[in-house]
Amino acid sequence: MVVRVVSYNSRGLRLGQTAGDRAHRVIVDQLLETTDILCLQETFLAKQDLDKLNSVHIDFHGAGESTTDLSTRMVRGRIPGGVAILWRKKYDPMISIIRLEVDWCIAIKVMHNMNVFIILNVYTPYDCYKNEDEYMNRLAFLNSYIKECTYANIFVMGDLNADISDDKSLFGQHLMQFCHDSKLVLSSMKFLPVDSYTYISEAWHTTSWLDHVICTSDAHDSLETVEIMYGLTTTDHVPVSMTINVDNLPDCSRSTEDGANGVKVNWAKQSKEDVMFYCARTDVLLREVQLPMDAILCSNINCDDDTHCNDLGEMYNSIVSAIYEASRPLHTHPRKVKNTKPGWTKYVAAHQEAAKTAHRAWVIAGRPRQGPELEHKKLTHARYKYAVRFVGKHEQALRAHSMAENLLGNNVTEFWKEVKATNRAKAVLPCHIEGVSGGDNIAEQWRLHYAALFNCIKSEPYCVGKLKEEVIHFTPSEVYHVIEQLADNKASGKDNITAEHLKLASPRVAALLSICLTGLMTHGILPDTMLTVTLVPVIKDKAGKIGSLDNYRPIALASILSKVLEKMLLDRLSEFIYTTENQFGFKAKHSTDLCIYALKEAVESYRRQGSTIFLGFIDASKAFDRVNHHKLFTKLKLRGVPGCIIRILVYWYAKQHMQVKWGNSLSSPFSVGNGVRQGGLLSPALFNLYMDSLSKQLGKCKTGCLIGNTLLNHLMYADDLAIMSPSTVGFQQLLDICSEYGVEFDVKYNAKKSVVLICRTKEDQKLHFPTFYLSGQSLCVSYCTKYLGHIITDRLEDDADMYRQRRMLYVQANMLVRKFHHCSDDVKVRLFRAYCTPMYAAPLWVNYKKETMRKLQVAYNDCLRILLEKPRSSSASKLFCDSGLSTLQALLRNLMFKFMSRLDESQNCIIMMLTSPRCSSARYQSYLWKHWYGCLLRLS
Repeated sequence: MVVRVVSYNSRGLRLGQTAGDRAHRVIVDQLLETTDILCLQETFLAKQDLDKLNSVHIDFHGAGESTTDLSTRMVRGRIPGGVAILWRKKYDPMISIIRLEVDWCIAIKVMHNMNVFIILNVYTPYDCYKNEDEYMNRLAFLNSYIKECTYANIFVMGDLNADISDDKSLFGQHLMQFCHDSKLVLSSMKFLPVDSYTYISEAWHTTSWLDHVICTSDAHDSLETVEIMYGLTTTDHVPVSMTINVDNLPDCSRSTEDGANGVKVNWAKQSKEDVMFYCARTDVLLREVQLPMDAILCSNINCDDDTHCNDLGEMYNSIVSAIYEASRPLHTHPRKVKNTKPGWTKYVAAHQEAAKTAHRAWVIAGRPRQGPELEHKKLTHARYKYAVRFVGKHEQALRAHSMAENLLGNNVTEFWKEVKATNRAKAVLPCHIEGVSGGDNIAEQWRLHYAALFNCIKSEPYCVGKLKEEVIHFTPSEVYHVIEQLADNKASGKDNITAEHLKLASPRVAALLSICLTGLMTHGILPDTMLTVTLVPVIKDKAGKIGSLDNYRPIALASILSKVLEKMLLDRLSEFIYTTENQFGFKAKHSTDLCIYALKEAVESYRRQGSTIFLGFIDASKAFDRVNHHKLFTKLKLRGVPGCIIRILVYWYAKQHMQVKWGNSLSSPFSVGNGVRQGGLLSPALFNLYMDSLSKQLGKCKTGCLIGNTLLNHLMYADDLAIMSPSTVGFQQLLDICSEYGVEFDVKYNAKKSVVLICRTKEDQKLHFPTFYLSGQSLCVSYCTKYLGHIITDRLEDDADMYRQRRMLYVQANMLVRKFHHCSDDVKVRLFRAYCTPMYAAPLWVNYKKETMRKLQVAYNDCLRILLEKPRSSSASKLFCDSGLSTLQALLRNLMFKFMSRLDESQNCIIMMLTSPRCSSARYQSYLWKHWYGCLLRLS
């Protein structure tokens, strides 16, 4: 099926059938003769006139939004704005109207067989300085809708008032940035020549390109044509058309994925009596676990008795089986789950029970056709149905009321559960992945993909040999402490055991697990269920190609008992797998913003002394998945890790196998030959150890930035590496060390994603520097890049990162107001504090224009107004005061103070060297500290 969609700014839509009305809408009538769907902007219609859209043409139905309700106020002059969509009546069964609760956008959902797509008709204000904040707000609204939309095939078209043909157009720049950040395709630019135009100014006789078509990647691929219909107008806006081949759209189906084996335990819904029953039942069943005395008393660390191994495996399986069987009465079957709509218990449950009782009484009475039993059954059934309709009709209001009650009652856990329930959306799975269809076939396609990735490095099996160390013993208290630290509400592995199963079980489980795990460590083996990992592909970007393997990341579901063992091993490994101070990733009291601070402080100290600095941001492709097992275990041995721990890790990595789950389909298992364990608690620490040698080699290099008496030439956050040097020769030397390490340890660098920043002094602005190479490939020199989520420029200006935060604020506010507009102001304030006040790396904003800060403050104020649904003319100061929220300046001062405290408390040598007066004088010369003190002292 091919659908032709046209967008046109009508500058007033006449709905009458007089000769004058038809003359004014001559272009609209011509468009309706040749199009299937027509998107109109600036209809100038009142709310009371929207029903007349169904009578514009005999073959079309329509829907619209208006800016004006004539029943509430008088209007002088014409009615501003307004949007409408008209579609042919033959498409009525396929089309659903989507109301977005705004007067500048309306959408329709079109369903054709398994193909679903959405068309958004948009009108934005004209390009001028005073409309910039409103324009960014509308782009953020579109961004939040597209992100949260269930469907991936989305077309946005209309009058966006952004002239992309003019480099000086402010809105044009915003639109291009919006498409880049949202990973959307500006299809009108892809299909049309650069000299296109869609607006002709009658006053100035100039042209502009203001009307556009924006699509997600899959939607863009379904377009056959995008055209500007120059022949239909001579002044003002020119219609834009696109032709969609619906058959080329990827078809999707709703995920019907169940829990493991179709059952699970909803621990949050269990009563105290249920939990006590479960605890007592686990105690009874665990008493029946047979203890293989020969195996658990064996202290020979080199024992190879198969009987011992089998007995320990049976003991482990008995423990798991006892825990699972004890929870079986608490299992919830997804198909029989009770309705969980808000207000169900309060308004429906009693009527439902009464209706059931009356029905049973009527059945016992012999199902009479008349009489009091029948009348009572009818009455109770009618009340039940009415209550169901009431709850369904007022679902949002009841959920909002429930959230307010939880908030006022300080029931924080239940409050955030309601928030998550509102945010939750059903997953949609594409029916084709790389041309493969069918759940089982797609699961096998994923298996081949991941099997190739996790077996791409050739390495020899690691031989541990005979051990001489003593046996490692796990105590019941140690196991109990680890179990208490496990996170709740996480998916289970193949054994169907969650953290709650262990936490709420009898204390006997800790004792039995300590005995069993000690025996397994002594014999160097693990049970099969602990070795199995299930991978679930999750889409990374819904605006990208949902049928591409590269647009998914795997989520690993491992046994919770494997995490218990890993946590105990991690505690014992901590003294051996330390890394250099340059590594900030996966360490206690380290964070990304501390790493960014060290980078900016070091660079600025050299620029302050008149030296150009070369920065390199190195991207390693699939670094965690390409770890060579043999070389990893060799590094562990060189660190002096006990042989029994190395042996259990060697067995774990050699015997582990994975399966891929796609919907309800499960692939056949495959082995793993490289990479750290997916979803493992040990994996980050092991990866840091694997990359630590690179950090040491870079540290030995005699080039870099000298801060005090310390040489700093690189910073690492897991696999994110930044190198720095004040000389071109030294910088290339650092790159060569990275290249050599990559060859030796199978680290593959992506030169296309790696970036060089040259932070020049004023004197070096016109100098030409040599090309830099990484692994034989030249690196691109850029003026800005995103490092650990923070935008860094070659001049260390923070305007770009503040612009990122500004856009993010508008997106968050629009997401909240769309989903929680029924909530009370107290709930909205709590949500604003949770979603809008955390500003990533805000204390590091130092070098920026005053206008940038002013715009950020306007955005921050606007977001509170948007969420509380207050007019833009309302006083922001009063709103913040009444709500008990911090203004932007107060918030930034608070974040600065907390960050300064974290710097003073840090024990990292690099941070201490930059901040502690005992190590260097860098703090007193730092532009960051001067800015912070200035902001805090101005307050006093």
